[in-house]
Amino acid sequence: MKKVLAVLIVVLSLLSCSRHQSRASTLVIGIEGSPANLDPRYATDAYSGQIAQLCFEGLLRYRRNGTLAPLLARNVVVKDNTTILITLKKGIRFQDGSAFTAQDVFSTIDGIMKSGTYSPYKEALLHIQRIRIRGPFSLTVHLKRPYAPILGALTLGILPHRLAYRENLPLRDLVGTGPYILSAYRQASYVKLDAFNGYRRGAPEIKHLIFRVIPDDLMRVLELEKGSVDMLVNAVPPDSVAGLEHDRHIKVIVGPGNNYEYVGFNMRDRILRIKKVRQAIAFAINRPGIIRYVLFDQAEPAAGILPPWNAAYDPALRQYAYDPARARQLLDQAGFPEKDGYRFVLDFKTSNNPLSLRVAQAIAYELGEVGIKVNLRSFEWATFYNDIRHGNFQMYTLRWVNVMDPGIFYYAFDSKAVPPEGANRGYYSDPRVDLLIGRAMAVMNLQDSIPMYRRLQGLIAADLPYVSLWYMKDVTAMRDRVRGFEPFPGGGYTGIEKAHLAARK
Repeated sequence: MKKVLAVLIVVLSLLSCSRHQSRASTLVIGIEGSPANLDPRYATDAYSGQIAQLCFEGLLRYRRNGTLAPLLARNVVVKDNTTILITLKKGIRFQDGSAFTAQDVFSTIDGIMKSGTYSPYKEALLHIQRIRIRGPFSLTVHLKRPYAPILGALTLGILPHRLAYRENLPLRDLVGTGPYILSAYRQASYVKLDAFNGYRRGAPEIKHLIFRVIPDDLMRVLELEKGSVDMLVNAVPPDSVAGLEHDRHIKVIVGPGNNYEYVGFNMRDRILRIKKVRQAIAFAINRPGIIRYVLFDQAEPAAGILPPWNAAYDPALRQYAYDPARARQLLDQAGFPEKDGYRFVLDFKTSNNPLSLRVAQAIAYELGEVGIKVNLRSFEWATFYNDIRHGNFQMYTLRWVNVMDPGIFYYAFDSKAVPPEGANRGYYSDPRVDLLIGRAMAVMNLQDSIPMYRRLQGLIAADLPYVSLWYMKDVTAMRDRVRGFEPFPGGGYTGIEKAHLAARK
């Protein structure tokens, strides 16, 4: 019996040691929702895209200031307005051991162009006339016509040639050239990544990443405080930031963000297609008050979709101050006098995320103060997003995540970009806007197109297909065992590649 007990103690000790070693090399990150599709070609939600960036790399990557830099490419040269020369870096291998070559780039792009599955890159890639492989590490891209957003599309994660024409790939086949390998995924529960030991810049020091799906705000914060979660990136409720800043075992980093929140309108609606009604709604919303008392100062007012640090941002862009008297005046002028306590009724949709719901409740209250009766309706994310994509709404609130490229103007506002071709979900249409978008996107040098993008912002701010609300500040909260992590604008995790975990005391 004593011998059996001794063996049992040794086994338990070994198991405990194994668990300790595993936890010592594992970073646990809390996220709000479950990724929808980890295939880099088809990832459209923020959770999928930000996790996939750790596993898959594109020819180019975004710098922190929104400009593009080479990643898998050694250089990308715009020879003329319709010809792009791409030279690739040599000696790179995929996570399955195969060598990275020009054939993989060609096949990934060509596969998306021929795919029947929606990809956020497809619209841009369809402007390609043809791609010519000039050698194992060089390609020439010929465009049908000048189209600047093609450069942003080259951030697309590249897959091996043998997989690039297949859709609905199982997790084990999703291999890229990034520092981490997709290891396991359980819907609505977790995603696990393992360090890629063959990564060209050296294997990451943090060997395992676990992204735990924790939808409840309070639970995420509690898990961080007790140490079962190591990090939250843009997943800290605003009312918890101050408390976490006073925890000596937690480091909080707050900085300007590029996650843009707005109110969207259905421009085909008989009430909301009236410009003075949209202007009245803009004047009725007390942004400073909501930022102060609902968001606890964790946001900055927005005048438009581009953040102020973007090169194409217009610093003279009009902002709508809180002015309920002006809102009432505009509604009267629009032909909606107050009668029986209100002027008209609007359906207002939002997700059932607690913070989104509180924001929507505040906006609904303020609209009620100027005579607009609001039926506020909240839904779980998938139902809500499906309604917005299909135009089943009058008014809604949503967020654009990680706004970098001014090419977003086409995707969000061009009359040709209505779903499923784009995200002009409110069916906004203005020939002046379409013309400016077309002209700006035909200029391959961003500096030359900046005057057009600034004019475009002024037209949109005056016409109000969106009411700009704010840019949420980026908030990263992490346990003190996490060292060397630098947050990326919009909540990306790419800084984990250079981070490490301190030994537990």
